[in-house]
Amino acid sequence: MKDNYLLTDEKGISEQDYLERKLLVSEFKDLPEEFFSKLRHFQPQIGCLNGCKICSKFAGARVEFWSEARLRNIIAALKYASPQKDASGSVITYDRKEHRNSVIFPYLDNDIGNYPYLKQFIDLAYCELGVTTRISTVSYSRHNNELNEMHKSINEHSKNALGGVRLSFTPYEIGWEVQNGKFSRLDYIFDMANLLSIYKPYFYESGAGSRNMCVEIRYKPLVKNSSVYVTDVLGHIVICTGNYLWISRERNIEFVEAQIADPYNHNIVLSEKPQYFYSIDLYKSIDNIEEVKKISHKFIISNLETYRLVEVYMMKNYDGEYYTIEPSITEEGNFGINVYPITEKRYLSGYIITERFFLNSLIKYKKIKKLNSLDEFPDATWKDIYEVLALCEKSAIHYKEIGKNEKYEYIINEVLPMINAYVSCLQMAGFKPKDFFDYRFSIDTGIICNLGRALTEFRGLTNKENEPLTPVHERNYGMHNSKMTQEGVSWRLSCNYNNTIIVEKLNMFDTASEKGQVSFRKIISLHGGEDEIYSSKDLEAMYLVPGQRIQ
Repeated sequence: MKDNYLLTDEKGISEQDYLERKLLVSEFKDLPEEFFSKLRHFQPQIGCLNGCKICSKFAGARVEFWSEARLRNIIAALKYASPQKDASGSVITYDRKEHRNSVIFPYLDNDIGNYPYLKQFIDLAYCELGVTTRISTVSYSRHNNELNEMHKSINEHSKNALGGVRLSFTPYEIGWEVQNGKFSRLDYIFDMANLLSIYKPYFYESGAGSRNMCVEIRYKPLVKNSSVYVTDVLGHIVICTGNYLWISRERNIEFVEAQIADPYNHNIVLSEKPQYFYSIDLYKSIDNIEEVKKISHKFIISNLETYRLVEVYMMKNYDGEYYTIEPSITEEGNFGINVYPITEKRYLSGYIITERFFLNSLIKYKKIKKLNSLDEFPDATWKDIYEVLALCEKSAIHYKEIGKNEKYEYIINEVLPMINAYVSCLQMAGFKPKDFFDYRFSIDTGIICNLGRALTEFRGLTNKENEPLTPVHERNYGMHNSKMTQEGVSWRLSCNYNNTIIVEKLNMFDTASEKGQVSFRKIISLHGGEDEIYSSKDLEAMYLVPGQRIQ
């Protein structure tokens, strides 16, 4: 037994573990101090079995993960190699002031919820490295007793070592999308409820919020390919696509490119003043420029003032100009739509609707109750929640009546099934109706971003991976003034395939660039023990992902 590179609870280690720790200490010491000080993603596994088709390009169906012995070796190596090993406080993340200092994220192209040694990971990271761990997961199968007991133990004994818990509710997870003898939405709902139930004590102790506990609901994008016409009629700028028509209030206006002014404001604050346009809903689509001019002329010489005024901005991405209409969230809600004309680089035209259908209904109901959009609703009942759902369905019917069939179908087929499922989860997990109305806990994030493998979901409105397509995308990870540009640089240390580990420097401000985030990569081969592996075949023998049915 060796007594070098020991962790606090160890009295000795094997020769094999000693040699692995010695190798890793040497490798880590060769890295710049920034590797330790700005470490962000510390992943004990790579790959994912959930099958979300929009996930990271590296999230393959084969999952490789560190055994407990290897986990200990890597944490020990970080501890002894760090320049801060003799200082008080954390030995990693200590200069990551831009984004959650002293919190590590054990996920990027994996789902940490089914890592069997997550409890040990959280405890060792806290005790040996001085950092807390944020959990983010789409959940796991409630039929896996080992994972159930592990998560219960985390909640009961490791709450102080947690840097937050997020349940991500996505319609792309295999248990939601695939309906057959192996998977079902009902089981997916039960599995999410199971995880929420386990972490409910942590929630009531830590509170709601992205840094405490929350549920993030994200939807498929509502994208339509259609002709886009931008023209001048009697000095007014006219924008038309499908059965949507906008006519500028003023004549002879000029658009100036708008950019994100405040990346930390979720309501979307842009750098330029808006142009005001009258918004006219047409019952049927217009498919030629002459018809657009003719009908616009008719509206202009009649009474435009009877139509609703909306804010319109011109923004640019890699593909060229696009128009964003009502991008902000106000006390009335959000009714956003983004229009993409053909350009030299954008070969298909169309629009993306970013209207927050569920959120609008929730805000409308709060208004009925004399509450503002962000107010708490402590005396809410389940009946109040059902009223919100009824308002959402009513809005769908309204859209069908005015010819906006894509909105009707989207609300009925995408939004309401997810929100109904979420309500069922809260009820089964024993949460309170007020938690549904708490914007810090029930977080409606809107549509997915064009990241990872999501490109095909946007129907050719860009042909560039990771390109921001909306103001929200631009605020999150665009190249001009986004949260990512503010964060700057971070590092990743991850399990990799074939008994290797990967070290990467991530330039967060390059997320939307062609070269991508990674500016430095190092692969370290390990020659001692073997990583553990899950493959898609293991789903037939054990329960790992949410939505699995008992065979």
